[in-house]
Amino acid sequence: MMLGGCGAAEKRQALMSAPAAATAPDPVQTAAPPPDPAPATPAPAAPAPAGQAAPADPVINLLNRVNAIYGAGVKDYDAGNLDQAKGEFDQAVGLLLESNLDIQSNDRLNTEFNTLVENIYDMEIGALERGGALSSHAYEPAPIESFAGLTFPVDPNVRERAQQELATVTSDLPLVSNDFVGGALAYLQNHARHYIETVLQRRAYYGPMIEQTLRQQGLPGDLIYLAAGESAFNPFAVSTKGAKGIWQFMLGTGEMYGLRRSHWVDEREDPVKSTQAAARHLKDLYNTFGDWFLAMAAYDWNPAGVQKAIEKTGYADYWKLRELNALPAETENYVPVFVAIALIAKDPQAYGFQVPDAPSMAADQVTVSEPTDLRLVAGLIDHPVEDLVRLNPSMLTWVTPPDPSGFTLNLPAGTKEQFEQAIAAVPPNLRKWWRAYRMEPGDTVASVARKFRVSPVSLAEANRLSAGGAPDAGAHLLVPLGRVSEASLVRVHERQVVRARRYRVRPGDTLELVADHFDVTPYQIRHWNHLRSSKLAAGSSLTVFVPVPVRSSSGSRSRRRSSARSKRRRIPAHPKPAHAPASSPAAR
Repeated sequence: MMLGGCGAAEKRQALMSAPAAATAPDPVQTAAPPPDPAPATPAPAAPAPAGQAAPADPVINLLNRVNAIYGAGVKDYDAGNLDQAKGEFDQAVGLLLESNLDIQSNDRLNTEFNTLVENIYDMEIGALERGGALSSHAYEPAPIESFAGLTFPVDPNVRERAQQELATVTSDLPLVSNDFVGGALAYLQNHARHYIETVLQRRAYYGPMIEQTLRQQGLPGDLIYLAAGESAFNPFAVSTKGAKGIWQFMLGTGEMYGLRRSHWVDEREDPVKSTQAAARHLKDLYNTFGDWFLAMAAYDWNPAGVQKAIEKTGYADYWKLRELNALPAETENYVPVFVAIALIAKDPQAYGFQVPDAPSMAADQVTVSEPTDLRLVAGLIDHPVEDLVRLNPSMLTWVTPPDPSGFTLNLPAGTKEQFEQAIAAVPPNLRKWWRAYRMEPGDTVASVARKFRVSPVSLAEANRLSAGGAPDAGAHLLVPLGRVSEASLVRVHERQVVRARRYRVRPGDTLELVADHFDVTPYQIRHWNHLRSSKLAAGSSLTVFVPVPVRSSSGSRSRRRSSARSKRRRIPAHPKPAHAPASSPAAR
């Protein structure tokens, strides 16, 4: 776990002052509990023979060890030794998770675990805030969630126009026109105009890359409009359940298709890599169902859910499943919205939209072999750092990851040569600490040193300046900032705590499906439950430690959760003004 946090002296003290041997131990169940439940109160232990020590209680022994390591971590944290504290906090949590004791069933262990995690989390936040370098992606809600449960009124004029358009547009997917599609078209035209305008603008930017990737995988290029519905082509779209990126991957599914999530990067937010993963995922779904609309439904919901709906109704047809209400509320609108967006995007003017001018996704790429701060890069190429964040949306820190094979960094088009010449002057081991400053008229070495709170001597030495020398206006000065905590390099920090959850395995469950449901990895589930294989037995229980946002949010995606049906909301039959209401996807 990453170190950061705010002062939590009161809570830290509460954990550290937990009695060690003065309190009678709680009953403990092992990872495989006996058939009969443990008694509410332990029977009194038989006295130990004379001269022989009483048997040690495993809960007390474990908590003593955890508290000792945690206490050392608190001392290092207070002393500013954050890297050392991080290791000690990780070790304390690991002792609890890797023990053979059932944390969930034992009240004391469960309370101590939750307190430990919350305390460490508080300190994480405080360390990050003191670092002064914390910022965040401009995360936006995933628009697909706004369509869940809507009942679209049918406009006969829109439906007739859609039927006419189908005769004139070309598509490599079987687009259809029916009341469901006509209702979605009417909604998008009348209540979500800004959303469609955003889709059209971002499609001009990301479209060529996505369509090329789809066709390289032998897939229909019109699958691009799935990404339009999922995220409006926004790499920073996030669902209420944590699905991220243009293609809205959950952590487990993303991992299955090669998308890494680490301290440094979240490749679900990488447009190129997530598109490659989505193409492979969609190909697998089509090979399973043999029908693109069923494959789309499985992408939104999950393959097992779609298969069960087919078996229950006897219909392997998306539209029939929709008529029979065999799909979750969101999935019922998923395909109609997809078809409606595709029809509009193929002929925007026919539906009252303008074709926007947008820059292409063209960028220069360089391979960075040493951890390098984006703020240094921005200074060297005279671009706002926001440009680099936009071009490298998968990065969670200010610094490129320490990848022995090199990290591919996207730069604004036309800046590669300038970067390569300028970065050569920065010592490789200092590229995550130093900055670059462009001299303005009237600047001196002394004034720049005061601005960055470094000594004029060190500034002159870093730039090999003679005594009294100063670069001309427009030249770059390298600024040798001192090393600070690694935590200050974190750019995106999601405020979450962890709660233990119990899950009973159902028939047909796989490790991957359970992991995807809780947005964790299969490895974590095996690690937490000491599983020797990936096979799950129906009826058995699993313990899963689930991240819980500090500020809870309402709503969720159908494929990200259980398939409980949302309460339906009916869209007014009479159109509202052309701008989108705040509650529509246009407000994203």
